[in-house]
Amino acid sequence: MTDFSVPQRMSLGAFFIYFLKFFRLTLNASIIYLAYEIFKSESGFIGNLLKIATIIGCTAALALILASMAFFKIRFYVENGNLIYRHHLISNTVTTIPLNRIHTLRTRQGLFYRILNVRGVLFDTLASKGEEIELILNESDWQSLINRIERQEQPQTENPEVPPVFNPTSFKRFSDKDLVFDALCQNHLKGMVVLGGLIAIIFNFLSDLSENAIHKIANYIESHLDLFAVSVTGVAMIMATAYVVSLMLWLGKVLLRYFDLTLSYDSKTLAFTHGLFSRLTSRFSHNKICTIWIKRNYFEKRFGLCTIALKQALNASAQKEEDNLKIYGKDCSDFFLDWWLGQGYGSEADLSTAKSGKGVFIHSLLPDLLLSSVATAALWYFELYSWITIPAIYLLASIPKGIMTMRHSYISLKESYLIISNGRFAEIKNYLKYDNVEVVRITRTPLSRVTGRVSLSLSTSGSSFTIRSLRQENALHIYESLLAKLIICKDATTVTAV
Repeated sequence: MTDFSVPQRMSLGAFFIYFLKFFRLTLNASIIYLAYEIFKSESGFIGNLLKIATIIGCTAALALILASMAFFKIRFYVENGNLIYRHHLISNTVTTIPLNRIHTLRTRQGLFYRILNVRGVLFDTLASKGEEIELILNESDWQSLINRIERQEQPQTENPEVPPVFNPTSFKRFSDKDLVFDALCQNHLKGMVVLGGLIAIIFNFLSDLSENAIHKIANYIESHLDLFAVSVTGVAMIMATAYVVSLMLWLGKVLLRYFDLTLSYDSKTLAFTHGLFSRLTSRFSHNKICTIWIKRNYFEKRFGLCTIALKQALNASAQKEEDNLKIYGKDCSDFFLDWWLGQGYGSEADLSTAKSGKGVFIHSLLPDLLLSSVATAALWYFELYSWITIPAIYLLASIPKGIMTMRHSYISLKESYLIISNGRFAEIKNYLKYDNVEVVRITRTPLSRVTGRVSLSLSTSGSSFTIRSLRQENALHIYESLLAKLIICKDATTVTAV
């Protein structure tokens, strides 16, 4: 087992991975030029083949040089509980990461990673907006490193003769059938976003073509314009086809990322492994989770499903919200809440509860009202009077959304945690511990004197919430109760209250 006490390079498999990365990067940079050369070339098949071989050969040579520079100039080791990473490709840089400050430890194993029996290890801390570094390690080095990190996370006892507390590891596997079922219960517009991304890639590719190529495409479309003329039924079929394609793209995205989701856990950590081709691992520490987010829409409630996300500090992950780990499938919220809040969390009584009023309905309706008004004015200006029914229908459809938003909005204080409920058509519950709350704020508007309603805002290191249109007396009671809880939980830690 490697102890990482002396500076060392990554495994030899890392060199091949670096080569593939740089090869893909340089090939992407030259692919447009290659396509342009082939398109305008008149040298025939053999000539085009020679051009392709020449460009690929030059790309491979450049990737080999860059991979050698990256591999031989990087060394890492562990000293005094810190991971030290030295790299001097152009300038000499030393990165030091305390092992006990790592919030999320993520790994990835693509197809070539798995063939070479290596994995990319990424460290996320609060000090960075993205991952600090990626180490490409073989399995034995990875096991040695994770053991070092786990030992560093364990509290140090004053008596070295006292054995550590027994902490057994358990395993849980999630059903792929439930994954697909719950993915179908999500907002299907997500598939449209994936489809839009593909269209944007195609558009960017076309925009990079030469003016001559664009003229040729335009002339072809003009000469075959009658083939593109479709009836109303044809338009409906195109829209239905686009919807089915987007749905398949969404399902494909979910399956690629979350296929064969498994969990290994003990009382201190959760480690998720998932992915169809690339196996990804996300490791969460018990004391570094700030919010458990649970969503249930109508279909999820109907079929006993839910969506769960474990949220940490914002700077503890470089990923966008949609890229964060989400658990789709059977409702297993009790398992995660038992693990994080304690097995008696469900029996705790309500200390205080405040529910939002009609102001939330109005706040939810305002953007749709503004959009509908602008669209109506534009259609009226262009004398398209029959089309005004579209913004009218859109505005009417937003009314049930506002009603559901008002119904789902409330805050509830328990003995050891609090629940903030929000969401529109779906019910979303956010579970927080009191010691994770960093800011509490009450906001009054000029209308508060008339309505008697205020907004209450809470922030953690990884999420912010605003509960609108609360009765002023209820909000003040919640505010004072929260401050009292925070002072008890934080002890000597300063609590910010505005």
